[in-house]
Amino acid sequence: MINKNSLSVNDVNKYTNSQIQSKGENINLGDIDTIYTTEKLEEKRTSFDETYDLTSVDSDENGAKFLNGLTENKDSLCNELGITEEQYDALACIALALSSQETGMGHEQGYKSENTGIGGFARMFMKEIHSLFGGGSASSGMTQMKIYDFLKGDSLTDKEKEIIKSHGISVKGVATDNLYSNPDKAAVATVVVLNSIASNYDDYISTLKNAHAELGANISGENDTEYLNQGNKILSDINDIYNNADETKQKAIRKTFKQVLLSTNDSKIGDKGVDNEYNEEYQLSKLNELLCTEYTIDDLNKIRYALTDEGQEMSITEYCAYGWNKGTTGTGMQLDRILAEKIGTILATPEDFDYDQFTVNVTTLAEKYANQSISNGLEAMNEVLDDLG
Repeated sequence: MINKNSLSVNDVNKYTNSQIQSKGENINLGDIDTIYTTEKLEEKRTSFDETYDLTSVDSDENGAKFLNGLTENKDSLCNELGITEEQYDALACIALALSSQETGMGHEQGYKSENTGIGGFARMFMKEIHSLFGGGSASSGMTQMKIYDFLKGDSLTDKEKEIIKSHGISVKGVATDNLYSNPDKAAVATVVVLNSIASNYDDYISTLKNAHAELGANISGENDTEYLNQGNKILSDINDIYNNADETKQKAIRKTFKQVLLSTNDSKIGDKGVDNEYNEEYQLSKLNELLCTEYTIDDLNKIRYALTDEGQEMSITEYCAYGWNKGTTGTGMQLDRILAEKIGTILATPEDFDYDQFTVNVTTLAEKYANQSISNGLEAMNEVLDDLG
């Protein structure tokens, strides 16, 4: 959906044809003048063109406030976080992508009603009750961050919490804060949290290396190189089948493959206490049916060995998107979740904004924002952010 009332014909052609000329060697936040908005709920989204409007930031109040929050606080946040301007601009592109993905840049259906009036009161009341039984805080602001959990929990350092508070961000309860009414403050908090996630990238790499070593220690009857080659061959074959399938089957393959990896290791059909949704043998049989193959549990271990090999990690931009959605501690860093997400990036259709592709969606949107400034936006983001990991 192209909002031609907000952009000139030349602007529309520029973005839809991806004919953006590089304006320099690095991303420049000041070059971003178009935001990607949508009223569609995440489960109702399809392709980028059918989901998002290309909207001039000058004509959108929420988008303008969010972008202004990024630009006006750039110098202070660079100093407080100890990052370069280039790193900040890369994080800002991811922040903009999260705002487009999470709330359609504040336009998503129901976003206003659940934050104001009776709807806002009801949501606050239910979240307060939910928290009494161990539930998390409410998602808040245009990037839907659990700001109460960040400020009261231990995923951020004391310094990071103080930086957030010093920019006027206040939290009175699990569902009471000032991010919805102040998109500029939501932008600040988002950058601080994204910087924290990026700083944990080395921990993610270590998780993969340790898992690879552990899996390698269990190899029997074959050398590790042959085992690795077999795993890569299986992944390549599945990818070929995926690429030749229609859209419906692609989604089924991707979701089932991810569910195989999320299942309880070595669980068999009929095992007591293991639901079919997380039964490895059951999910593998579903995947084999979709692929017309006969892969075994041993083949799964070869896949795991290949996915944990050096060079198979998510890029740091993908990791920031993943960490925002799944977290970078606890369950977020469980190997099964990490590998399932990696499969989601391998078997992906970047222009398909299915919620199942959250990491890919955010990465795609971040690249589109970065490409408004430089032709190789994703490469530039990964290059400068690698130094944060």
